[in-house]
Amino acid sequence: MDLELEYDEDRGIYLLNKIRVLVLPKGSIESIQNSVNIILGLATKSIFQEVSSTVFYSFLQDLIKRKSLKIRGEEKTEIEMFTLFKELGIGRINKISSDLRNYKISIDGNMNSFLNIITNSPYCFNSIGLLTGIYRIITNKDVEVTEEKCRSTGDADTDYFNINVKETKDEYTYIPSQVFDEKNEKLKKIEITNDETDIFINSIPSEIIPVVYFPYLFSKLRKIIGQGVYGIENQAGKELAKLYQQYNLQLIKEKYGIMDLSVISILSGFGKITTLKNDLGYLLEVDVYNSFNALHIDDAIEKRCFLLGSILSSLSYKITGTMLRLNEKECSAINDEVCKFSFQ
Repeated sequence: MDLELEYDEDRGIYLLNKIRVLVLPKGSIESIQNSVNIILGLATKSIFQEVSSTVFYSFLQDLIKRKSLKIRGEEKTEIEMFTLFKELGIGRINKISSDLRNYKISIDGNMNSFLNIITNSPYCFNSIGLLTGIYRIITNKDVEVTEEKCRSTGDADTDYFNINVKETKDEYTYIPSQVFDEKNEKLKKIEITNDETDIFINSIPSEIIPVVYFPYLFSKLRKIIGQGVYGIENQAGKELAKLYQQYNLQLIKEKYGIMDLSVISILSGFGKITTLKNDLGYLLEVDVYNSFNALHIDDAIEKRCFLLGSILSSLSYKITGTMLRLNEKECSAINDEVCKFSFQ
C-alpha cells in the first residue's frame, strides 16, 4: 500500500491516509512501557497485549474501510500488512512458516524488544498485540500469540512468535480512528526516508502510532488503578520529553522558524500548540487545540491531558530557558474549546 502521510497545519496533526496518527521519536513505546512497568510490574503484560491488539485491529479495519488496505487473499494481505508496519517504523515482520492453523513469525527491528526491568524477561507485549490484530483480520478467527525467542535475552538475533488460530471468533472491541474526509488544501506531504532498520520523518527517527493508542491505554489503566494513572502519565511524559530533547532544536528553528513549545505539534502531531507570553518573555500559558490526549475513549468527564502536560513541562526549560510547571486549567475532554495549561 502507499503510505500517504500528511501534516495539517491548521490543526497541528498528522494524517496517514486521512486517519489521524502520532509521529513519535524512536523508542517512545519502550519508554511508555517502562513507565507503566515500574508501577504495575507483571500486570502490564495483559494490559499492553489487549490495548495493542484492539488499537491495531481497529486501525487496520479503518484502512480497509477506506480502501487503503485490501483483503485479497491471505498471502497478499499478509504482505501488504507487513509492509505497512515496516513503513510505520515499528518492526519488519516475516512469515517463517505456516501449518494448518499455526504460524511462525519473526520481527526484526521490533519496537518493544527489551528486557522487563523487574523480572529480566522479554518485553514484547505490544508486538504480541500487533500480531493478534493482524491475524484476527487475516483468519477471521481468534488467535493466541506467544513469544518463542527474544533478541533482548541473547537467545536469537531477532524476535520469534508462534500464532495458534482458534476455532471460534468472539466479538472484539473496536475503536474507530479519527478519520478526516473533508478536503484541506493546506495539507503538506511529509518527507519520509528510511534505511534498513528505521524510518525518518523530517529527518528524525520515528514511530507512527494510531492516535487512539494513548487515550485507550490510560483509560484502561484508569479503570484498574484509579487516579494512580496520573502519576504514570507524568512519568511517561518525562520519558518522552527525554527523547525529544535529543533533537537539535537549532536545526529545527532554521527549518521551521519556530523555537518554542509549538514546535512539538510540527514534530509529533499532538495538536496545534499556541504559546502565550508576557512582556518579559516568560511563557505564561499554553493552549493546545485538537489535543491527542483529550480524545473520548470512554465516558470519563474529567481533564485528562496529564501525559501532554508532562511532556510540555519537561521540555519547557530546553526550549524557553525557563523551568515551567504546567497546570491544566481547561480541557477539551470536558467540552472546553481548548486544552489550556497555565504556568506556575
